[in-house]
Amino acid sequence: MLVRATFQEPGTEGEAPPARTTVSFLAGHSLLEVAQSKGLPINAPCGGRGLCGKCLVRVLAGHAPPTSDDKAVLTDGMLRDGLRLACKLRPRTPVTVEIQSRFDLRAAPRLTRLGEGELPGEVDLAADLGSTSVQLRVLDARTGAATGETSMLNRQVRRGHDVMTRLTYALHGEEAREDLTQDARTTLKMLVESARGRLFAKDARIRGLYIAANSAMTALFWGADIKGLAEAPYAPPFTDEQVGAAEDLGLPGETVTTFPLLGSFVGGDTAAAILSTGLDLDSPDRPPRMLIDIGTNTEIVLAHKGVLHACSTPAGPAFEGGNISIGMRAEEGAIIRIEVRADQSIRAFTIGSVRPKGVCGTGLFEVLNELVKSGLVARDGTIASDEGRVTLARGVDLLQLDIRELQLAKGALRTATKILCRIAGIKDRGLGEIDVAGAFGSHLNHEVAVHLKMLPEVDPSIIRAVGNAALDGAAIFARNPKGTRARLADIRARVSHVELATRDDFQELFVESLGF
Repeated sequence: MLVRATFQEPGTEGEAPPARTTVSFLAGHSLLEVAQSKGLPINAPCGGRGLCGKCLVRVLAGHAPPTSDDKAVLTDGMLRDGLRLACKLRPRTPVTVEIQSRFDLRAAPRLTRLGEGELPGEVDLAADLGSTSVQLRVLDARTGAATGETSMLNRQVRRGHDVMTRLTYALHGEEAREDLTQDARTTLKMLVESARGRLFAKDARIRGLYIAANSAMTALFWGADIKGLAEAPYAPPFTDEQVGAAEDLGLPGETVTTFPLLGSFVGGDTAAAILSTGLDLDSPDRPPRMLIDIGTNTEIVLAHKGVLHACSTPAGPAFEGGNISIGMRAEEGAIIRIEVRADQSIRAFTIGSVRPKGVCGTGLFEVLNELVKSGLVARDGTIASDEGRVTLARGVDLLQLDIRELQLAKGALRTATKILCRIAGIKDRGLGEIDVAGAFGSHLNHEVAVHLKMLPEVDPSIIRAVGNAALDGAAIFARNPKGTRARLADIRARVSHVELATRDDFQELFVESLGF
């Protein structure tokens, strides 16, 4: 039986009428599946499992009673307003819905030019193929100087925001895996083409593209079998450096190279970050140094007495606002901090100083820090109010479920740092330096992160933001492939990979790390 659904994209007051798309489909499919098949931008961080509450649509016409999943995730007020989870709404009669939570894969890449002068006619490219966003750096092949960077959302986000959700999708079959492979390659191709004529000459020779990515992103980019990564003991299909002809991959240029992997989910992006921070160059007598690359998949490396203890932890998209009911990207309207007044009323401050729409990842930590200090949220993460929510601004309520989601993410990270220190036989205070990498880490308030027990209990002054260390490492590889390969071989020989899930002390330390 065919069913008809009309999707209305959200409009803004004063603009032209919002766009509508009508689709006929076989009954039994969810509206999320239908929307994704037509390229409509419904946000679904959990990949359609009904867990994150983000794929919201408002029913404007038609019969769509709330499901048990709707009732479990959405408030009574949201249900009365006609809000439903698109991943669980399987209409059997015509419906019209308005998309509430969206991302735009059609947005043009963000481009930054570095320096002036004539555009180079021969270039090398370095890329950070991240789970959420992808960044490309253009290097003049003659001088090694960067002419600029361009970035955009990884097109794979339409299949879920975290690595395991995408791997689960890829296991649906060859077509699903190929879908993710093409998404990764298309994202990179769009970035290269956006730089053509703006960061390098239109007819320039592109010698090589050097990609830093985690194990899952690397395997999916090459179209490799990912079954080993989707289930214990989590083994990647390969660990060596991979090199291929760009033309065979549908990419411009001559060759494409990905970094070697260091173990299960400790991938090439970690190897690249070790390169750029010089962790492998530390002398054995230097005080222990820790690298934490915070993202959807967080990697931690502890350099101590010549050994590189490394592990990864699936923090999920919570640090970037994913799986948080009011979470959003760091853009206009995102709450970045709050002030709790003496009467416990709250004043919210946003990017752009406009009406609050939600809260970004780093803002969530700032918010929680103030809520914990004021007593509105207990140290164990429980909201003091019987309502189970804290109103940050009109229409922006932080739920108990949101705090628990963040506790799981920060608890996983903190557990990983504790285990690496335990293995190395040192205490937190024995760390000489902590390098925090990634976009989230660049904007994280280090004092707040220590206070909320997300990072090791150290003096915040020893914590250093190192930016996109993976991209910096990819640029090092692009500038000097031969010398970098020698360093990478040494890094691989010195890495001691730790599989957190197999440790007897993991659960105990994890529970211990959930509080603030």
